[in-house]
Amino acid sequence: MQTSTTVLSVTLLIATICQIVVAQFNECKGGDSCISINECARFGPHFNEPSKWSDSLRSEFRSRVCHREIRKGGNAYKVCCERAAAYNGNRKRGLAVLDLEGCGAYSEDRIAFGQDAKLFQYPWMALLKPKFDSFICGGTLINERYVLTAAHCVKNYDIAIVRLGEFDLRNATDCDKRGELCALPPQDIPVERAILHDSYSARRKVNDIALIRLAEAASFNDNVLPICLPVTPAMRTTQKTFFVAGWGATESAPNSEKLQFTKLSLLPNSDCLQQLLKVDPYTKLNDNQMCAIGTNLTDNCTGDSGGPLKSISISARYVQYGVVSFGLRTCGKQSAPGVYTKVENYIDWILDNLEE
Repeated sequence: MQTSTTVLSVTLLIATICQIVVAQFNECKGGDSCISINECARFGPHFNEPSKWSDSLRSEFRSRVCHREIRKGGNAYKVCCERAAAYNGNRKRGLAVLDLEGCGAYSEDRIAFGQDAKLFQYPWMALLKPKFDSFICGGTLINERYVLTAAHCVKNYDIAIVRLGEFDLRNATDCDKRGELCALPPQDIPVERAILHDSYSARRKVNDIALIRLAEAASFNDNVLPICLPVTPAMRTTQKTFFVAGWGATESAPNSEKLQFTKLSLLPNSDCLQQLLKVDPYTKLNDNQMCAIGTNLTDNCTGDSGGPLKSISISARYVQYGVVSFGLRTCGKQSAPGVYTKVENYIDWILDNLEE
């Protein structure tokens, strides 16, 4: 995110600005200041692309716009907002609590295109454990206090513990194949609270996204680090190869003891829907969802729910683009697409719910 205090030009599309009619400018109240829209995290990552805003964000723009400068090439807007790096009640919020420099660590020598992941390969992977059951879903660490997962994991189970830094469930201490390099023990951290998307619908399988706030901060090490989110242009991708990882069901067992991953390719929603309708005639997809499919019977499997669909961005970092939502439950039987909540469309919601 740009942090310059100067007002940056915001070119609003003519068609869009017609929809965002500003009747009057607002007076900022409380702890908000009249600042450049580029400095207000809630309007990111599409500060300059209002055509990509949700209806609720358009409405919020109307209620927050406080100044407009007419310039050549477009208008520069200011909105009533807390600066991204500022404190709110002594607590940072939004982008200010994400580590945009240290997230998504990528090392070429840790990429293995097999089924088993390598130790330290995916240090953001999380396992979710209910009070009275074994690990049931996956998730991703996005900063030291928050894990991103699927809403149905939180809705259906009373998640009590999040495990970070796990690799092989059979071992108390995980080491590489030679036994020369070992990871620190996993961290089991209690859940402080779960935050489900307000519009999540289990019946329609939409807005399947949630955040878990940990009761205490995770301790970062080589096997516990956050993944990046697509909050800046450099963290978006045109890659065709994606990865999904987890300890979910395999073709021969209800779950894997060792962290697994596979390569997937994106599938257009129209093609995806055709395949899903063959099994469930009531399936529907929308623009907040995305599909991916593997080859040789590889796919996300039951138990991988809440885990990440990720790729390597142009900034050479792992970025999460999807949250495992649902599929055909055909793991190991036939190649079938998986459906993922599209993270980029929920960045505003995620940032609104992050605090130090």
